[in-house]
Amino acid sequence: MTTTIESPRLYEAAVKAMSQAAAEAEADHAPVRLAYWRMAALDSILGRLEDLRLANERVVPAEILELVQAYAERHDAELFGRAVVPELKDMNAVHDAVFEAQGRVMLQLAALRRVPNWQDLDTVLEPGDGEEAA
Repeated sequence: MTTTIESPRLYEAAVKAMSQAAAEAEADHAPVRLAYWRMAALDSILGRLEDLRLANERVVPAEILELVQAYAERHDAELFGRAVVPELKDMNAVHDAVFEAQGRVMLQLAALRRVPNWQDLDTVLEPGDGEEAA
């Protein structure tokens, strides 16, 4: 009789443990997936800006500026601070701001994946102890 009573408890415990493991795995992977999504979104914006630059446009169209502002409002406070300035319609200024935002995402992604980034390499490759830079 104890077998039938304990079987549901063991099953419930196993399901609870599997659910907890799945939640922990999701919590670990969600920031990485979000960072990849942010990279893709910024790549798309940069692609559109590059197309405009190749067409010799100097002013960012309102629809793209709104896209940058919407992204920045939700995902990047530093970019938002730069992108909400009404005078920020210059193609180079917007491109530089979005490119810098992408760099911040790259640094975040490197930290999440625990891999070196260019800032880490700069400190490792700095000449020191009598060495001279080539």
